[in-house]
Amino acid sequence: MNANEMAWLMTDEDPDMWPVVACRRHVSYGESHWAMFDCGMVQFITRMMLGQFDDCPLGNASLWKRTAPFVSWREQRRRMVAGLDPMTGEPDPYADMFPITDD
Repeated sequence: MNANEMAWLMTDEDPDMWPVVACRRHVSYGESHWAMFDCGMVQFITRMMLGQFDDCPLGNASLWKRTAPFVSWREQRRRMVAGLDPMTGEPDPYADMFPITDD
């Protein structure tokens, strides 16, 4: 996500014990690009999106405290072609102003 990389630090034979390591591309001068989090990947992503860390754990805050459902670009495109709001899936009253075709 935005050139940040997340991985597991495989320090234990049990994968459930592997902490998450993040390489943050965009950090302030003097900060380390590397950060370790003592939790699993699902918990890391959940905590990041709910804003449960003291600060954004990545160098980009586009998913920080993002509690709205994630909609892939393909689903957004499908909704737009169908005349729906790409994020909510509800009818878009302005859809006919800028018609989009699926070609």
